[in-house]
Amino acid sequence: MASSLHDAMPDRLPSLRGFKTSRVLNDGKESGVVALLGTFPGCDTESVVKLSRPPIPLGDLDGLATAVTLSERAPYSGMEYGYYHGVVASEFAPGLSVDVLYPGCLANESEEARAKLLAKHVSRNASQAPVVFRENPRAYAAAHLPYIDAIPSSAIGWVYKILNKEKELERLLFDDDDANDGFLVNTDPKWVTHPDPKATPKEQWMNHPGTRELYCLGLCHRKDVRSLRDLRAAHLPMLRAMARKGREVIKNTYGLADESLRIFVHYPPQFYHFHVHFTNVSVDHGVSAERAHLLDDVIENIERDSEHYAKCSITCRMGENDELWRRFKELDKAGA
Repeated sequence: MASSLHDAMPDRLPSLRGFKTSRVLNDGKESGVVALLGTFPGCDTESVVKLSRPPIPLGDLDGLATAVTLSERAPYSGMEYGYYHGVVASEFAPGLSVDVLYPGCLANESEEARAKLLAKHVSRNASQAPVVFRENPRAYAAAHLPYIDAIPSSAIGWVYKILNKEKELERLLFDDDDANDGFLVNTDPKWVTHPDPKATPKEQWMNHPGTRELYCLGLCHRKDVRSLRDLRAAHLPMLRAMARKGREVIKNTYGLADESLRIFVHYPPQFYHFHVHFTNVSVDHGVSAERAHLLDDVIENIERDSEHYAKCSITCRMGENDELWRRFKELDKAGA
């Protein structure tokens, strides 16, 4: 029965046609993003559909109509689920952005693996109160590390596709594939006002009005660094290069000066393969004080003490329904 269901699953979604909503995860009143849970025809694995309006690049009023016209981004490089970014007919809702997270494309994965991936995205997109937990090294070892180890390996398969140049080559800005200290920098898909990388020559990216929303991502090539907690003095050459070369590449590509660039690391990260965020300082999402750690500060901390991130306590921000928060609460109850 399961195999016949998998055979019927569409591995590509041409549109939202037939999507049936089972639950409203987030009404968008606080976040501005409406998130819906439901199913597509031919697949009983639920999917998350997000509706949002993109930012408008300032200073380019003549090109305003073009700026708010979205191009389809399907499928995304994601390997853990189908990730689609689509357009909506202007007569229905001008400028409406649609994202679909579709685990049903994983016909060869177990029901348990798909359920875990879906639960992660339901939790991430459902309306919930944020909470913080002060994680000491013992709490990391007893709760956070087992949480990381339980994440399916397929959850970061999309990262390796990017690192192996199988996906998103049009977004690639820089790559040094050295196994120890190498990394690449590409434009993050959440930067929706970026010029179409497939249709716009790179020389036209320089000083584009969309750089006000600049968002790029640095991915290290080594696979043994999953988060801030793993960083030691041996990683300083890589971290220094990411800070220096990232600034240089972004300045040479977009014209954004160093004083307008923010470089930081999330903890806990959204995915557990070490990466660095590069944003315009005007971008205000993802930079809460209890989650973002400036890369220059990270480097200085490790220069003073190679074991800094193994020994220090770190504040963690998450949602009240997150699996990580559940593990931290259980740890507290046990008095560990």
